[in-house]
Amino acid sequence: MKEKIQFFRIKDIPDLELYRTSSVARSVPRHIHCVFSLSVGEAGVGLHETKLGKYYITPGSIVVVNADTTHSSSVPSGYTYSSRSIRIDTVLLGSLMQEISGQKHDILALKQPVIYNQMLAQQILGLHTLLAGSASRLEKECLLLDTLAKLYTHYSCEGIKPVTMGDERTPVSRVCEYLQDCFNENVSLDQLASIAGLSAFHLAHVFTKEIGVPPHTYQLQVRLKKATDLLAYGKPLVEAALETGFCDQSHFQKAFKKKFGISPGQYKW
Repeated sequence: MKEKIQFFRIKDIPDLELYRTSSVARSVPRHIHCVFSLSVGEAGVGLHETKLGKYYITPGSIVVVNADTTHSSSVPSGYTYSSRSIRIDTVLLGSLMQEISGQKHDILALKQPVIYNQMLAQQILGLHTLLAGSASRLEKECLLLDTLAKLYTHYSCEGIKPVTMGDERTPVSRVCEYLQDCFNENVSLDQLASIAGLSAFHLAHVFTKEIGVPPHTYQLQVRLKKATDLLAYGKPLVEAALETGFCDQSHFQKAFKKKFGISPGQYKW
């Protein structure tokens, strides 16, 4: 198979980039990134080298490259390597980690260059797919924070811990009301956090604790309910999708069928 390298920028999160490599067989000499890089092997075998040693990368291996860390990569003879990567600007990373822990951190390095944790690897791959797709901004931000929290809680050099949750029923109620009133807005987690008077990470977790689902799932349920109302009044499918905040009809149809078991067209007619 021919080598393929894809690059994506995320409109809703401009300081974050995605890469996907397929069937790569070339070597990359020693270099550094000025950003934090998180990769997961998807197929084949790769070789990652830092001052701490050489590591063979197989499917499910998580490769961590802290900002300004010298490293190189290669592929053993006779093999190819495929992976997905998420690169995060250090200023954005610092801001996200402050949201998670409730305090500023001078060191945001992870201890291990390579992590073997299949559940976390699958979550990172799922995050990559979500970020590259048409999911809402809110869903992307919630999963990004949750993934970083799990990663840094277990593998950070500083022993970063998430903030402690309390009883936040009143702030959560305000957020629910906002999502019901402004269901068609591509709202960010920071906007909801401002309404609640909490950090974004804290809100995401207390919201799930109080309501039973995360903010983006609640938002989706509200949108789908509004969409059924519009369809019942004879709105065309495309208009119903756009007026309820879905970025395209494909995303609307997929979410609708997953929720109700039938397509919007079947519901309408």
